[in-house]
Amino acid sequence: MSGRISHAQAPRRGFTLVELLVVIIIISVLAAIAVPAVMRTITSARNAAIKSEIDLLHMAIMNYKNEYGSFPPCVDVSPSTSGNPAQKHVARLFARSNPSTQFGWLSALSPLNAITVWLSGYTTDPTSPLLPLTSRKKLFDFDMSRVNQTTGAYTASGKPNSPYIYINSPYYGSTGSPTTFSDGINTYSAQVLPPLGTSFQNADTFQILSAGRDEIYGNEDDLSNFWPGTRKDYLDSLSN
Repeated sequence: MSGRISHAQAPRRGFTLVELLVVIIIISVLAAIAVPAVMRTITSARNAAIKSEIDLLHMAIMNYKNEYGSFPPCVDVSPSTSGNPAQKHVARLFARSNPSTQFGWLSALSPLNAITVWLSGYTTDPTSPLLPLTSRKKLFDFDMSRVNQTTGAYTASGKPNSPYIYINSPYYGSTGSPTTFSDGINTYSAQVLPPLGTSFQNADTFQILSAGRDEIYGNEDDLSNFWPGTRKDYLDSLSN
């Protein structure tokens, strides 16, 4: 019998260094192409979910206006003073109540917690519409895990550091320049832009604003009920 080694018995040749490098380069190129696309898809899905919640909050505030005759205010400079906007609002709705004592539980009403305060609704007692808190009938089904128990701010899903901001038209300002808001712990700067096709002075509008992925207000990826897409989409539409 011949001493030759059959093909079945011959040792298999492994990949050469060059071949391995080629494979690694191909995988790297594919990853470089795929990762940005995947991140855009994830961001788009997250933005769609937040925009959907903004639309639900928008509907809830519209229902509030239909029920009580006006949009609720977003500020109350000093809750212990009866002449402030939030207390005037409650006094108008519930003439038998004492707003100054009703707001004693709240350190400060601001655009950062106004959504939670007003959409938590009222009790059935016209003399005590805000207290006790557990007796109020909600106008929106809040995910309580996203409500800050200290400040009352309500954050978007996956964005614990960027609460929804609610601003009704008297507090838009006139230029859209950045405005600073504080919840007593955190301070945020948000630029309010007018609704598409309207102006700042339109009394029948209000803004609900959510910061983008970076959780910084005023950047291109902000979301709002004012426009269908992001802040960048809105600004691009103005230049077309």
